[in-house]
Amino acid sequence: MRRARVVSLLFLASFSLGAQCIVNNPGGSKVNPNRPSDADTPEAKVSPLSALNHALPQWICFTAGYRTRYEGYSGASFLPGQSDSFLLQRFRFGMYLKPLSWLRVFTETQDTDGFGKTPPLAPPYQETWDLRRAYVDLGDIQEGHFGVRTGRQDLNFGDGLLVGTSYWRNASRGYDAAEAVTNWNWINAAVFAASPVNLLDNGLSHHQAGNNLYGLDAKLGRMIRGASIEPFSFWRVTPRLKTEAGGLGNLSELTIGLRASGTIRQHWDYDTEGAHQSGTLGADRIRASAWMGIAGYTFTPPRFRTRLFAAFDYASGDRNPHDGVRNTFDQLYPNVHDHLGLADQFARQNLKDIRYGARVWLRRDWIVAAGWNDYWLASATDGYYNSSGTIVARDPTGHSGNHISEEYDLQTSYRFDRNLEFGVGIGRVLPGEFLVKTKHPAAYTYPYLMMSYNFF
Repeated sequence: MRRARVVSLLFLASFSLGAQCIVNNPGGSKVNPNRPSDADTPEAKVSPLSALNHALPQWICFTAGYRTRYEGYSGASFLPGQSDSFLLQRFRFGMYLKPLSWLRVFTETQDTDGFGKTPPLAPPYQETWDLRRAYVDLGDIQEGHFGVRTGRQDLNFGDGLLVGTSYWRNASRGYDAAEAVTNWNWINAAVFAASPVNLLDNGLSHHQAGNNLYGLDAKLGRMIRGASIEPFSFWRVTPRLKTEAGGLGNLSELTIGLRASGTIRQHWDYDTEGAHQSGTLGADRIRASAWMGIAGYTFTPPRFRTRLFAAFDYASGDRNPHDGVRNTFDQLYPNVHDHLGLADQFARQNLKDIRYGARVWLRRDWIVAAGWNDYWLASATDGYYNSSGTIVARDPTGHSGNHISEEYDLQTSYRFDRNLEFGVGIGRVLPGEFLVKTKHPAAYTYPYLMMSYNFF
């Protein structure tokens, strides 16, 4: 019945025809550097919703997007015999209203399925029809001097390393939030109050009461030639988390930092970010930090434009889990996909990661990318955390070493046009000394094959 509902909606949408809806990629990814940009991709000649939308009044239009991805894994949590493979499908349908020049309304529903997946079937793999986004804009938050957005929405600051929306997940997290934005020639700034949405497999998802995030983020131009300087501050408040003594306490955590990115003489590019965390969790004090740096060089021959890059990530760990001081960096709510490796097996917590990679444009709309990562514990007495921030292995004595693993990635993305995209890739993670000695000796392999289509 679920499949029939999705197919019937797609069938009806195919008879409707894309409009000038200002809504980003309801079917596919948004933040993915290994995906051809819109500027390098031809516009769609046929858009199934365009005829309908052009026939409607200027103040209304509809959006729809579909994505399917066959993927699997072996060696989950680096344990032998832990494998699965399944077909993920995601359908989104939205309505965009602009009754006045300064008033916009957008609502979007979402249905996700995980066919063939070993139970339990729950988010982020499967979620029966839910309210994905529903917000009201007063003013233009993208280009206007002032704008306010309230309601369920996506949040992405910087490149989503600390606060973002994980578009790669079949059912991605949103935020119930209020955001005020100002845009000028040399400054773009946003202030927000938000609560992350906890997805339910059935029914209307909602946020946890008292689990809040407040933030200020600004992009400053003209300070350094060819660069963007981005100071930020995020305050996380969460009730009833476990303290080092074993009880429950309330979290009040402040993350402040600075990000700088830009280009030098067209060919060189760089991106760096540093953050410091302080605050309390019950009686525990928080003292943690993280920073990352990326440098790249792009060759622009007549064919096969190529970018080579090197990157380093550091996120602090806790040397003593019983001293009342929490030194493990909190990754907050990131969009981590393919930042710490394609296989998405690592969090920015107690981690040192060295990464090298190459990105080759076979054509403007077709990219092949390869990468290598080397992962180490920042503190040997702290543990290894997976991408959700859950600790998987730990040796409090520190005698298991600090080399976690290596990862090798290969992927490609081809955009036929701005509506239709294909992708395939594989990531393989080989356990190092730490995982082997903590009885997690199996290699992890993650292959996928993907197609996404936007109907407008």
